[in-house]
Amino acid sequence: MDNLKNQIENASAEELKKMKVWLFRENVRIEAEKKKLEFENKRLQNEKQLFEKKLTILQNAYQQLDIDRKAIEHEKRIYHVNKEYKTESNVIKYVSIQSFFRGVNSNLALKKRYKDLIKIFHPDNLCGDKDTVQMINQEYNVLREKYNRP
Repeated sequence: MDNLKNQIENASAEELKKMKVWLFRENVRIEAEKKKLEFENKRLQNEKQLFEKKLTILQNAYQQLDIDRKAIEHEKRIYHVNKEYKTESNVIKYVSIQSFFRGVNSNLALKKRYKDLIKIFHPDNLCGDKDTVQMINQEYNVLREKYNRP
């Protein structure tokens, strides 16, 4: 500090002028850096808030998925109970009717639902499944017998 005072006292007017200009430029540069840092801090705060909102949305979605998963598991336990229907020649075991044909109450509605389900679950489709089609066919046959009886 004493050395700086000695330099200032011994400096000429031209050197003092150069020091003032340098100090002014440094001051301007530091202020610009401060503004950049403030802007960056605000941007980071906004990103943090956005991240927290996204995290909240994802957590809520996962909670809803968990609730939906539990509801589906509950429905599976209720509707996928094996039942037996006796015909003249043998006993047919199938998965509960409500799982694929819920709300069907006539032969026409049964046929329409069957066609729609086969279009969706046919093994030739990308998301088709042979076992599901077999379950649909079993349920369809039982219901068809039910609705075709006089």
